[in-house]
Amino acid sequence: MNWAIVSFLAYTGILIAIGVWSYRIVEKVPITKYENEFYAAGRGLGGIVVALIIAGGLASAGTFIAGPGMTYAYGYSWVLINNFQIFMNLLLLAPIGIIVGIVARRVNAVTYLDIFRARYQSRAIIVILTLFVTVFLLPYMATQFVGAARVIARMTGMGYLASLALGSLVVLVYCVLGGMRGTSLATLIQGIVITLGCIVLFVGTVVYAGGFQRSTEILAAQDINFLSPSMGGAFPPMFAFSLACLTGYFIVGMPHAMLGALTYKNTRALKRGIWMGAILVLLWTLLLCMAGVIGRSLVPDLAVPDEIAPWLAMHVVPEALGGIVLAGIVAGIQTTVAAMAIIITSSIASNLLRELKPDVSAERVKFASRVTMGACLAIAIGFALLQPRLIQWIIFFSIGGLVTATFGPILLGLFWKRGNQWGAIASICWGMVIYGLGNTVVPQMSLWGTHPSFVAVISSVIVYVLVSSATPPPSEEIARTFWGKR
Repeated sequence: MNWAIVSFLAYTGILIAIGVWSYRIVEKVPITKYENEFYAAGRGLGGIVVALIIAGGLASAGTFIAGPGMTYAYGYSWVLINNFQIFMNLLLLAPIGIIVGIVARRVNAVTYLDIFRARYQSRAIIVILTLFVTVFLLPYMATQFVGAARVIARMTGMGYLASLALGSLVVLVYCVLGGMRGTSLATLIQGIVITLGCIVLFVGTVVYAGGFQRSTEILAAQDINFLSPSMGGAFPPMFAFSLACLTGYFIVGMPHAMLGALTYKNTRALKRGIWMGAILVLLWTLLLCMAGVIGRSLVPDLAVPDEIAPWLAMHVVPEALGGIVLAGIVAGIQTTVAAMAIIITSSIASNLLRELKPDVSAERVKFASRVTMGACLAIAIGFALLQPRLIQWIIFFSIGGLVTATFGPILLGLFWKRGNQWGAIASICWGMVIYGLGNTVVPQMSLWGTHPSFVAVISSVIVYVLVSSATPPPSEEIARTFWGKR
């Protein structure tokens, strides 16, 4: 009997049960409170779940599959670069989490774009952001399915298509049926499995390799640049700094990470979410990246670098523990897909639908929510059929587009009273144009070798300030909602 498959199937069965149970809870909620329950889990999540939603939502296949894959391909340089993301929970919850939570309760905001609607009171911003959020999150979701399929294929011996179908089925069940309620419960289970899996994989890899010294000697013999912090100049300091901004400082605008700020129960849960999330992301990122680079000393000829984590799970730990490791990797991926599906669905089926048809009934929104979620997951699965070799670059592209569109409007919008809808619209449009040019016909716009998102975000913030300063200030109603007393 293959105990790795048995343990993985047991984990999968638990998640499906959670989806069915969450569906029953959501269906009992009055239709007038359906959106609050489906998109924000009743705004009653504790600190542990909030930490896991943000950490699991942002620490995606980029951490669990592409992270070890990149360290396998580029050595210790990528261990350094990947660990810039360990402050994600702090940057999301500390600067804006309190404001978002307070405002969300004042205006009954249950979705990501509800905050933009309350701050700017602009239909154009809702339409534009719905478009960009969908465009950049769908390929991001596709990379998650690719990572999960590669893990399952390595573990079970099934083909890629069958593995893709199995990995996506679980997310479809607990997302479409249970919404944010099902996602939060599944995330709690997944967080435990992820953490155990990372520890087991790291310890098993170090022991199997004969220790750090032995693995380092082998890596140096293969290519001394594997030990370089810049991969022998392949990743210069400014490029590394721009990625630190991309995955660290600019991350405050990430849509699927904002769910934690919208759903925490109280200030105590908020504070717990900050320090718990930092610890979890540090453990996941550091241990998996180290396992990936040490894995290079064990098997130097993998055709697809992203398969190093599944290979290690099947070779360096006992069979049953290997199933837990692989279940943890898949769990980390599934949490991200679930958070993204919630964001896309709420943007289209709630915000955009209400902007285009203000008198839409609650029953119609409920129906549209589940249809939209099923459709976006199906599209992402379709993109996953392309099977990219290294998914990290696609993930960076998607993150860059999302932070370019949202960083200025969300951060300055919450801290600068003078910012207005014209500045937000100009900032989004300008940033998207610069980002598009930097990724296509004018790569020279990436100054000093930085990632294209760096110039796009910085210039979009400047445009936000200039246009807002030259146009009328926002209304007194907005000022009272965000900075005045109730």
